[in-house]
Amino acid sequence: MCSLKKLGLSYNKLSGQFSQVIQNLSCGCVENSLEVLYLQYNDFTGPLPLLGGFSSLEVLELDVNFLNGTIDKSLSQLSKLESLSLVGNSFTGVISETFFSNMSNLQELYLGYNSLTLKLSHNWVPPFQLKWFGLASCKMGPHFPKWLQTQNQLVYLDISNVGISDTIPDWFWDLSSKLSYLNLSNNHIKGKLPDLSLRFDGTRIGGTSIDINSNHFEGSIPPLPSNSPFLNLSKNKFSGFSGKIPDSMGFLNNIRVLNLHNNRLTGELPSSLRNFSQLRVLDVGKNAFFGEIPTWIGESLQNLIVLSLKSNKFHGNIPSQLCHLGFIQVLDLSLNIISGNIPKCFNNFSAMTYERCSNPTIGFAKLIFVPPGTGLYYAYLVNLLLTWKGNENEYKRKIPLGTQLQSFNASVYAGNLELCGLPLANKCPDEESTPSPGTDDDSDTLEDEDDQLITLGFYVSSILGFFVGFWGVCGTLMLNRPWRHGYFNFLTGYLWDGILPLLFRVVVGSYDSGSLVLKCEGRDRTLQEFVLTVFELRLLREMTTIRHTPVGDIIFQIATNLQGLKVKWAR
Repeated sequence: MCSLKKLGLSYNKLSGQFSQVIQNLSCGCVENSLEVLYLQYNDFTGPLPLLGGFSSLEVLELDVNFLNGTIDKSLSQLSKLESLSLVGNSFTGVISETFFSNMSNLQELYLGYNSLTLKLSHNWVPPFQLKWFGLASCKMGPHFPKWLQTQNQLVYLDISNVGISDTIPDWFWDLSSKLSYLNLSNNHIKGKLPDLSLRFDGTRIGGTSIDINSNHFEGSIPPLPSNSPFLNLSKNKFSGFSGKIPDSMGFLNNIRVLNLHNNRLTGELPSSLRNFSQLRVLDVGKNAFFGEIPTWIGESLQNLIVLSLKSNKFHGNIPSQLCHLGFIQVLDLSLNIISGNIPKCFNNFSAMTYERCSNPTIGFAKLIFVPPGTGLYYAYLVNLLLTWKGNENEYKRKIPLGTQLQSFNASVYAGNLELCGLPLANKCPDEESTPSPGTDDDSDTLEDEDDQLITLGFYVSSILGFFVGFWGVCGTLMLNRPWRHGYFNFLTGYLWDGILPLLFRVVVGSYDSGSLVLKCEGRDRTLQEFVLTVFELRLLREMTTIRHTPVGDIIFQIATNLQGLKVKWAR
């Protein structure tokens, strides 16, 4: 084993004290020869032991285990280290510049999803040039890190949720020409954005994915990189109360995901958006757009999977052209001033549900993952997953007969007094109102008696069933750690092997309408929010081989955004 250079044991169920693993590797000559150590996605526990003896180590990846404690300073002795990834553990403490003093070869640094604080002096100049840097959900604020000004080779930068409450300095945008992924979301960054079309390389294959949601940016939306596949500008203060979507956005020919949710945008949707022929997700909800719903949405954006126009001021009828959205999974028109008839062709939204799906069913809002073969189908689909929240609009006449609209609770249609037909008690004029044969007073009395018995028996059995079922399963999982880990490994197996490939196919456009079922129970979430919640940094290195293709870039961008569910579940 003295010639062993690479040891890869990732994505297994290996457990035990991590210090024992290092001790076993240190006993022989492997300590001097080992260059690459992949141990991510296992169940190793304990603190980081002394690693200074592994003098040849270039890559150390320990993501998503159960490691804890502070990060041992012996890591700083690994002068050949090029990639260090500790994402998704329980490390604590403060990391200062002395930790990096000998790491002049470091190119990739991932410390996200730990309880770490990066405390660096204001004028610190790193000895390295990073290409990849991820610190998501650690602490680095409140000021924007000046040391990033020295990092002119960055390709990937994720400093989301790090406590920054500052404005972005001008020098930061000079770093952007090589970036393929930028995530500044969930901070308190304020100020206005410059002309981003001039800051990012608009000719680079794959473009740049930009996520700046949940900050305090304001002013007009500037021109954006023309080749960006993913733009999340939601939950900011763009454009005040008189701003508009700039016509220049119509030149974003490579855009797949555009999220402008919860800003202060007004006006009509510009027709230049019809040029987004590759768009999969369009969310302009919670703004102040007005006018009729444009017919060109259905005519030109036929690859849409998610369309949210909710909480605006759209009026008029629902255009029948929306029925051309053959891949639509989420159509949310709620909380507008829409009136008129529901188009009969809404029955044809076959992509919204598939009654007998052989793949895992996704609970869209609560993230309930159901193993195959359970017989659980579409359920709510967020009230038709339109958030069909037709409620608070003014739909008229009969609900079209079909396989979906009759399957929801009547409360879905609240606020639409002129609707009639199933599932509402309000019958349409053309429906028979005569009682069915065999109904009489005796049968009514019998049914009343049955209701009384059912009520008592139902509630008693439900309460007993809940306690027995819930504590029988959850209590066992809480008390038995090996069973708990086994159960969550089983679930995450479906995530990685089933849902992730399906999601990729959705994003790149080779979507099979029967292969993915989405449903929601009570809470609205956009597809991007769902995606960003479910997966974690996986396939990060593996994806680099297809990095410079348009399709590969989309897959890569999604894969690098999907954070932390297994980290939370596995505890």
